[in-house]
Amino acid sequence: MRIVFPDGAGCVQDPSDLEPLRKLGQVDFYDGPPPDRAQLIERLRPAEAVVLDYSEMDAEVLRACERLRFVSFLGIGYNSCIDVAEATRRGIDVAYTPDYGATSVAEHALAMILALTRHIGPAFVSAREGRWEPGRFQGMELRGKTLGIVGLGPIGTEMARLGAGLDMRLLGWTRRASAERARHGVTLVSLEDLFAAADVVTLHLAYTPESHGLISRALLERMKPGAWFVNTARAKLVDNAALVDLLRGGRLRGAALDVHDAEPPPADDVFRTLPSVLLTPHIGYNTREAASNMLRIAIATVEAFARGERLHVVNRGA
Repeated sequence: MRIVFPDGAGCVQDPSDLEPLRKLGQVDFYDGPPPDRAQLIERLRPAEAVVLDYSEMDAEVLRACERLRFVSFLGIGYNSCIDVAEATRRGIDVAYTPDYGATSVAEHALAMILALTRHIGPAFVSAREGRWEPGRFQGMELRGKTLGIVGLGPIGTEMARLGAGLDMRLLGWTRRASAERARHGVTLVSLEDLFAAADVVTLHLAYTPESHGLISRALLERMKPGAWFVNTARAKLVDNAALVDLLRGGRLRGAALDVHDAEPPPADDVFRTLPSVLLTPHIGYNTREAASNMLRIAIATVEAFARGERLHVVNRGA
């Protein structure tokens, strides 16, 4: 079996990490993303199995991969990179790596919440540039405040655990309400009630065609004046034009975004111009522990495919 990593993989720490895959066949590991679509297709042509990081495998790319039968996506948001419907039509199984980094992403969201509510970013810049403005950066205690958690899968549940540790009041929304998802003192409410009551809203929802734009202008406008918004999930979940309007108008106190409509964002990305916005370059998942888990799960999906089994497959391609 020919296995291709067309855009590298940050979770591969050492060439020896790929030894389990080399037992299955030839492994082509490219050190970094291709410069353009043509080069991506060239790298993918010989592949029977692909381990994909961030490159987009849309219908055109998939049609060029005549030998391809399996794709393992490194992460959770496979819908943002893979045309699953086209893969299914072409007999290609698509797998992903669930639950590899729930703690890592939740901890990053908490770090962003703390940085927002205590003005860590602008205070750092001020001090580094030689100013001394302690009175300028009045923060907000999180204890006793309301944390609204949108999505209560593994990451949202970890976020609830962290919020409970800060003695925050926890509200949660999930499409699959259950006692198991209402852990750590979470009260399940509607999306409308969550956005109206939360001092901080944090997104931990998978991106699917059904969840595209779920966080609408109407929901954002329900937020309290002076509330905070954090997105470490996917940018396409949110009406970001509405978010910009609310931030510009001072209706929201600030936002922290680890995910972006285009990655990397273009030079004229409006969020880069707003002083109330904290940006990070999609690093919520990026810890040594999560990387190890991600690669382990991805390798297991390829090994299962080689045995004629399906592990974490989201379609029935073959």
